[in-house]
Amino acid sequence: MPSLQPVGNFNRQLAASTRNPVAPLLAMALICVVAEVVRSQQARIDIKVAPGAARLFIQGTCEPRNVWSFRDSYAGGVGVGGRIRNFQLAAADGSHVLIRNIAPGQFESNRPATRFEYEVDISPRESAADAARISWLSSERGLLMLADLLPIQPAINGNQHSEKPVMVRLELPAGWSAFSVEKTLADHFEIGDPDRVVIAVGKNLHTASRRVGAMSLSFIVDGEWSFDNTEPIDMAMKIVKSHSNTFGSTPTGAAAVILFPFPRPTEGSKWSAETRGSTVTLLMGKLPSKVSALAQLSTPLTHELFHLWVPNGLALNGDYDWFYEGFTIYEAARTAVRLDLLTFAEFLNAIARAYDGYRLGNDADRLSLIDASKRRWTTGQMSVYSKSLVVAFLLDLRLRTISHGKSSLENVYRELFKRYGSTLATEVQGKSESDGNDAAVNALTASLGSDDFVRMFVRNPVSLNLSAELSAFGLTVESVGRRTQITVNAKLTRAQRDLLRQLGYNEITRATRSK
Repeated sequence: MPSLQPVGNFNRQLAASTRNPVAPLLAMALICVVAEVVRSQQARIDIKVAPGAARLFIQGTCEPRNVWSFRDSYAGGVGVGGRIRNFQLAAADGSHVLIRNIAPGQFESNRPATRFEYEVDISPRESAADAARISWLSSERGLLMLADLLPIQPAINGNQHSEKPVMVRLELPAGWSAFSVEKTLADHFEIGDPDRVVIAVGKNLHTASRRVGAMSLSFIVDGEWSFDNTEPIDMAMKIVKSHSNTFGSTPTGAAAVILFPFPRPTEGSKWSAETRGSTVTLLMGKLPSKVSALAQLSTPLTHELFHLWVPNGLALNGDYDWFYEGFTIYEAARTAVRLDLLTFAEFLNAIARAYDGYRLGNDADRLSLIDASKRRWTTGQMSVYSKSLVVAFLLDLRLRTISHGKSSLENVYRELFKRYGSTLATEVQGKSESDGNDAAVNALTASLGSDDFVRMFVRNPVSLNLSAELSAFGLTVESVGRRTQITVNAKLTRAQRDLLRQLGYNEITRATRSK
């Protein structure tokens, strides 16, 4: 994709901003002849990307306002608002507007302003995990996440999402290109909801696209990897097809996966990922072995692509992370087994590791899964991820047992998507949504025919005894040193064998490995 270049006066203003920070405001005053701005005007943003300084120079227009706030924290990362520099405002007639910096990333003006400009320091942060969640820029590439780069949209009549798209233009260095799943019109992106947008920029972006049903899937790769650039998208296609079979449809008309190396030196075994809107962002360390690198890629890719459906494709709100994170990790592992990306033994090992992680958490038995989700980024992560994964396994076993293999957790997801699914490409943000906790709890309760399990394991705090819970399903839980091990019993009833076969158990493989 060619670089997107700002045109006309804004292009010259952005170029001048690196030399004289006052020049853009003077230029705006010269070209601005409008006496007033109506509230319905469309926001226009111009972003100049300066990799050498790890800076963005941003200016634009918007509806008149007196308060300007930038996100200061996200997903456990703090101090984000403090990256804003040289914030300046102008009124519709081009006159300078006085501002007061009341906190990092928080500004007030003495009268309504409709034009703004500022710089953002997006040097890569120290935390590797932040690289998939918070904007950064290096000399080779970068990720622009508009949620932490643009002022927060003020709520109007309780709705914080504008009905009009934001027009975003980029000025990139020579030889650089940009990619986003957002609609591209000539020299700009048309952004529906900035909070859900990721734009990849870089010197050497390699893009490939395939179709899965009604959805176009793009894969954007940069960096040197031990695998061929076509192998990740082949893997992603298999995963998306499997997820589509689970839900019965695709979640959006267009989706993308961005695969970058970390911007700072990191261990090869590290990875960090996030799905925002219809874009999966995945940062990985570099492993020299092709087999190991692809195996490492399969874990976050299977999980994050599931997020295109849950929660991103659902018209649900609230903190129900126990379901869309913990339960999704479990379902992603099930998908990996079906696609031969994970063996059944490795699947059981993943459950055992999650159980060990849960037992190490200080909060794990004090909080219900619902309460832990509200504290995910403070004290609730062990319950949200590890404990929820184990609970999902227990629920799936029970559901398959009582239905004699006719129902599973996958059926719950399908019913949720039928009831609350919304196409990402056409979804109108801010519309009436249902509470995610209520929707998930009701769906699980309906599938089980009783609220006993959900009340015990989701709504209330509970201490898990994995050995006692799994014994009825032909599985044995043992402690090997400090680690838990889950194995299949040597003797199984017919019902137990049929159940475990549904999950990927193969006694022939087991017998071969035991020799």
